[in-house]
Amino acid sequence: MLRVLIIPLLLIALTAHSEVIYRAEELAETAQYLGTDAQGILVEFNLPALTVEDEIVGEFGSGNVLRIPGEGMGVAFGTPDLPVIRRMVLIPNTGAVNVEILSSESSPLGIYNIPPFQEYPTRSGGPAPYRIDENVYSNSELYPSQPVYVERISILRDIRVAWVVFSPVQYNPVTGETTINTNITVRLTAEGSGENELYKTFHGYTRSYMPIYQKVLGFEEGGTDVIDGSYLIIGSTESIAYAQDLIDWKRQTGLDVQYGVVPGIGGTASEIDAWIEDAYNDWPNPPEWILIVGDENVVPPYYSNGTEADNQYGVIGSGYDPSIHVGRICGDTGSLAYQTWKIESYENDPYEPTSTWFQHSISIGSTDFQDPWMSWRYAQVFLADGMTNTLYCNSSAYGGIPPTISNISAEVNSGLSLLSYIGHGSQTAWGTTGFSNSNVAALSNGRRLPWVSSIACQNSAFDNSTMCFSEAWMTSGSVADPKGAIGFMGATMNSPVGPTDSLAMYQFRGYFEEEMYHMGAAFDYGKIMAYSFTGSSSNSDMHMIMGCPEFDIFTDTSPIVHLTCDHPTTIAEGNWNVTVTAGGSPVEGALIGVVQDTTLLQSGYTNASGLVTLAIPAIPGTGDVTVTGTNHNLYPYVASVPVSGVGVSGGEPGVLSFDLSAPAPNPFAASTAIAFTLPAGGNMSLDIYDVSGRLVTRVASGEMLAGTHSVLWSGTDSEGAPAPGGIYLLRLTHGGDTITRSCVIIR
Repeated sequence: MLRVLIIPLLLIALTAHSEVIYRAEELAETAQYLGTDAQGILVEFNLPALTVEDEIVGEFGSGNVLRIPGEGMGVAFGTPDLPVIRRMVLIPNTGAVNVEILSSESSPLGIYNIPPFQEYPTRSGGPAPYRIDENVYSNSELYPSQPVYVERISILRDIRVAWVVFSPVQYNPVTGETTINTNITVRLTAEGSGENELYKTFHGYTRSYMPIYQKVLGFEEGGTDVIDGSYLIIGSTESIAYAQDLIDWKRQTGLDVQYGVVPGIGGTASEIDAWIEDAYNDWPNPPEWILIVGDENVVPPYYSNGTEADNQYGVIGSGYDPSIHVGRICGDTGSLAYQTWKIESYENDPYEPTSTWFQHSISIGSTDFQDPWMSWRYAQVFLADGMTNTLYCNSSAYGGIPPTISNISAEVNSGLSLLSYIGHGSQTAWGTTGFSNSNVAALSNGRRLPWVSSIACQNSAFDNSTMCFSEAWMTSGSVADPKGAIGFMGATMNSPVGPTDSLAMYQFRGYFEEEMYHMGAAFDYGKIMAYSFTGSSSNSDMHMIMGCPEFDIFTDTSPIVHLTCDHPTTIAEGNWNVTVTAGGSPVEGALIGVVQDTTLLQSGYTNASGLVTLAIPAIPGTGDVTVTGTNHNLYPYVASVPVSGVGVSGGEPGVLSFDLSAPAPNPFAASTAIAFTLPAGGNMSLDIYDVSGRLVTRVASGEMLAGTHSVLWSGTDSEGAPAPGGIYLLRLTHGGDTITRSCVIIR
């Protein structure tokens, strides 16, 4: 049994300013899942310690702020500022969730003057107006009325969770009396209909969400399959066409690439969001990643609280917990092609002019708020992973170097993989350093492109005629003269002090400590963890990624070790083994993709022995397939493998195979040639469909001899009118078999 030890105020100091007023004599899990009984889910909470600190809060004046070391805060604005322990609990997919207290241990704590919780100040906007809930503060009853309650319900990708809050201190605002709850066991029940019910067919747990699921009480992986979702490109026909090289590369690595073409999927944010929700609920392989390609006039942003909030496209149901990782690439047509080239070439052909740039990082901090300490803490995370780091902060407390435009430019130009900033900012610059759009344009870092994490106001406010700071980092330069960054995380509006600090910290911890090596996944982990401590939803709405959310940065020294893949010299339908090593050792978790032209045949991950067995389907064409292997901090493997059998395993030399070649050119504006091969004479048809499944035109049909044929499609419909720009599907039918390929018209 947990024994209560109440320590008088001012007896034991935790820091220079706070005092410990309670500490549990016996260690116990702060929150733990106890299993289920016939009625519901059992959860136990324990209070480890409690501190108090005097603080002046606006018109309230001096008050006593209570905190639980290492735990959360963030209750309703204007209500008593009480500490909380906030956890996600796995709940059934349907039903309203209620809390029943089964047992508790409590005692009087004393008389305190607890101020109202205030809105977090913003970095550029100063403190928010003072708020107090007079209804609560004039009521002589304990607040909250129950020490455990459900804050909200969320869909979290493959599961449904309840955010459950344990408020160990209950406070009477009129008398100042407080009650402390040191141990409590509750039952969660689900019945009837409830918020954010989950109806998607369950196929397994999504790989990039596993570290987040591990934070959910009651989650057990068991023997359930770990799966990947699809990579969804959303844009106009033209913008998607300019991203084609990146799209092809993502498919080549083994990702299931899908398209959402505006305005076909909707012309407004609400229509696009509804289409994404349908894709999540109905597709056999729902989107895991969304890359939006184009400015706000191409794909309208989702707006939340008056600011751009693309992350809401990744939220299923209501709320702000992401179920899909989202990024955006902004710019005109030439800029889109350049930015996607930067990402594709970084991943496909790592640039290695020197031995150390991939391993170097810098951390920049202002001297305001807790920025010096936070910039130092970020640097410690980088150093712990083996990176080198330069700390730029004009504060002697942590040994930083005063940041200037010249020394930041020199660092970027010499090469670094990760750049972290925390401080003041604007739409076009960092306040600390004064580094602005023009300084980005003056960089000469070439292909030494960093990922930038910026905790500052408005750096990613892209819905404006003025180019924002993150756009400058992404768009500056050209293929002939590259510069800037490979990706940028920033805020679209004034960012709050506190929640944003935690967002960056847990983003970095997600990447380096939880091994979430895709930046969108690490970013979303940061949002979830920051919420658990601060209770602020603004991180999820205002912060976004400019760049590819599936992107993985290199953080090792050059030369990058190359992946080596051992596999048969030819490929045919059936099981096909690939063994992956690096430096002579087996590589676990390497993704192997097998594609032919624009068709993904199969993909899979290697086991602990470096082996993956791929079930290759009937191969539609005679051309070589491309085998690609990728893994974190390793140089990708790419090889061309001849096909030994087309359509059937093994094949026979000299036998014609049913094949539909990729149209050329693709994308096209005027016309494209479509080549196909029939293994035998007979009736055939070659039809063109739009992405909604509507027949646009029939290009060829009737009796044809065996052999290879070619037809020209001029991009018109069955009436001879030009088909609108967009993605179209080519479907070849012969003898009961069909092959489908895609092409893009640019208008």
